[in-house]
Amino acid sequence: MENTSEKIQSVERALVILELLGQEFELGITEISKEIGLGKSTVHRLLATLKDKGFVQQTASGKYRLSLKLFEVGNMMVNKLGVRKEAGSYLEKLASLSGETVNLAVIDKCDVIYIERIESSEPLRMGLEVGRRLPAFCTALGKVILAYLPEHEFKKVLAANQSDSRLPQFTNKSITNVSELYAHLQQVKEQGYSFDDEEFLQGLRCVAAPIFDHMGKVIAAISISGPTVRMTYETVNKLIPYLKEATVNISKQMGYKG
Repeated sequence: MENTSEKIQSVERALVILELLGQEFELGITEISKEIGLGKSTVHRLLATLKDKGFVQQTASGKYRLSLKLFEVGNMMVNKLGVRKEAGSYLEKLASLSGETVNLAVIDKCDVIYIERIESSEPLRMGLEVGRRLPAFCTALGKVILAYLPEHEFKKVLAANQSDSRLPQFTNKSITNVSELYAHLQQVKEQGYSFDDEEFLQGLRCVAAPIFDHMGKVIAAISISGPTVRMTYETVNKLIPYLKEATVNISKQMGYKG
């Protein structure tokens, strides 16, 4: 009988394969074997199990790709949060009002994950699909959630991103100094919204506000994002009151009394 450590190792290897397939459209057994350093027979057994459980599917070419089951499982978790359902009409209203892309995200470890998105109808826009992860510390969505996290949770996120007392730099506007980030997040908390001025991607500007649950815990955030040529500082300032009004109303619907 397979011992506990062997079972755990099999689970870990299966998860590595799922993560790898999440980065590629489809891969063959040989490709997966080389990428993760496992024998072909082991990879084949793991894929057979994942296929049997519905997490991967085999294409006509004989290669493997993810099925929609992972999306379905993740979707069940998101639906249990309730925030996506409550936010729906507000997202649509903000998208109509701004003409820009509106995003709903939650935090997971050191990243924000997009759980809902209404795309701008403008031809120039940034394509970020639902399920996409972005670093929390350099995005409006992430920063506004970080600002309201309990300190011990915030430190965990910081430790996961930090290297030699510095944070990764994505553009020349990224905040890489930890002390500067602390001060910035304090300002975010005081004003009730966060601003990303090309910190993650050159040419992209975003503004975000937090959503709280009945316990007063930050559980999500909404952002309005668009290219700097349209999301000027003047435009952002005009949108902030509407964004904050939407997140306050959603928070109330989630039971928040603050």
